[in-house]
Amino acid sequence: MHTQALLGARAVSWWLLVLLLIPLGTALAGEGFPASLSPDAAVSAALPLHPQVRAAEAELQTAQAWSSRLRAPLSNPSLSSTVSVDGRRASLNLNQPLSLSGEGPAARQVAADRVEAAEAALQRARFAVAAEVRLTYVDAAIALGLTEVAQDGVDLAARLRQAVGLQYEEGEASELDLRLARLAEVQAAARLLEAREVEAFALRALSERVGRSVAAADLSAAPLQAAPEPRDEPAWERSDQSAAAARLAQAEAELRRQRAASLAPLSLGAFASLEDEELFIGPTLGVTLPIFERNQGPREQAEAQVSIAAAQRDVLSARVESEQQTARRRVTEAEGLREQLVADPLEEARATLRAVEAGYLAGQLDLPDTVLLQREVLDGEAACLALLRQIAAARLDLMLATEDPALLGGAR
Repeated sequence: MHTQALLGARAVSWWLLVLLLIPLGTALAGEGFPASLSPDAAVSAALPLHPQVRAAEAELQTAQAWSSRLRAPLSNPSLSSTVSVDGRRASLNLNQPLSLSGEGPAARQVAADRVEAAEAALQRARFAVAAEVRLTYVDAAIALGLTEVAQDGVDLAARLRQAVGLQYEEGEASELDLRLARLAEVQAAARLLEAREVEAFALRALSERVGRSVAAADLSAAPLQAAPEPRDEPAWERSDQSAAAARLAQAEAELRRQRAASLAPLSLGAFASLEDEELFIGPTLGVTLPIFERNQGPREQAEAQVSIAAAQRDVLSARVESEQQTARRRVTEAEGLREQLVADPLEEARATLRAVEAGYLAGQLDLPDTVLLQREVLDGEAACLALLRQIAAARLDLMLATEDPALLGGAR
């Protein structure tokens, strides 16, 4: 009785385990687990680590510190004192240079424009890095797909070689067929190793971007998930255009500052003098009139910087317009070609390989045709994945050209 009860309890336990595993199996067969490293998560992880973003952040911090420094007077006050050797005379002077030509406000405007340019440059760096990371993610996903197809090719080649071996033993296949099957298996193995190499380098590149080890199981299976469809919105001024405009304003403010610096500042202050025990106290006013050097060199340099900044702004505007036009045309063409893709390229390739194998086993295909068809299927699947990569690259190009907020994902 005790043994029967124990067996019954075990049977109930097994049934409960089966019932618990059914929903899990359904989930695995259906939507599947979410990727542990989504494209948005990769962007969020890569932005704080990229040298381009780090450099832009450092420039912004430097600009902000310089702007805070210029909230005080442009020239520091000075305090000087003298005492005679015999101690009968002593003096104390306090002076504060003040520019009445507008040098101080111009310098503060230079600092403010520098901060604005640094903020815009940082935003542009974030968009550029996000596009780079997403394309790296796409390359890794494409490499995984190529590896899966190559693995299927190896499995098929092994089964064909075994089938040909059995037929050879039974006298139904020639020695040439056996050698051809073995060579096909070697070619499939070489293709797999090449795909593994591409996969390894792609995963390493992505790991370097995100600052953590990335395995094949961490990625999403769909490459286009890393490159969402761009929004069809009117273009606005990009952050790099804002940065160029701010740099031009900074150069113009620097020119005003250097022109104002041609006039020496006034010196306001106070003095105290002790001579033979008699004390003299009063205000002071000083002015310096330069005769030969009137800040000509810095003025000419500032004028040249204004010309350079204006040219850079105009060149960038033309480039941005061209980038947006060509990127839109590229996406339109890529999305049109996307209709030629099957719903699931990997499953389509597997089904075709199974059909080729079945045709050979049924005697409908000879071995040379089977090997040739296998190679054509693998090449076609590689071309299909390459087309996916180009579609993703076109989308990312347009998103970067228009600074689509979706490019940053959750790291906005």
